[in-house]
Amino acid sequence: MIDEDEVMDLIDQLRFNLPEEIKQANWTVQEQQRLISEAHGEAARIMSKANERAEEAVTDHEVLRRAERQSAQTVREAQARSDQIIREAEVYALEQLQQLEAHLSRTLATVKRGVESLQTSVPVEEPEAEGAQEAEARL
Repeated sequence: MIDEDEVMDLIDQLRFNLPEEIKQANWTVQEQQRLISEAHGEAARIMSKANERAEEAVTDHEVLRRAERQSAQTVREAQARSDQIIREAEVYALEQLQQLEAHLSRTLATVKRGVESLQTSVPVEEPEAEGAQEAEARL
């Protein structure tokens, strides 16, 4: 039924060819594992760079927020200082005006006393009589 020589030839061919096919299959599996490993490595590098960029963006954003907060604080402090300077200037101006008012009041009081003193010591002619005398002198 089966030729023994033929079967033996087939078995010999299998023995001879099988290791080569197994070697090729092993090489294919190893090559596949190498490619997968490289892909994982590349993915890890890409993720690492993405994480670095994300951290930089977060850091830059935080620096910007900090600068904005400091800027707002500086503006508030400047406004408060400005308000304080204005209040101090108004207080100073009020004090100076009050001193001037007091000085003018004293000066006015002195002038009034002088006028009163002169009114009591110098006879004052009536303005109507004075006007009439001037009119007569002109004629």
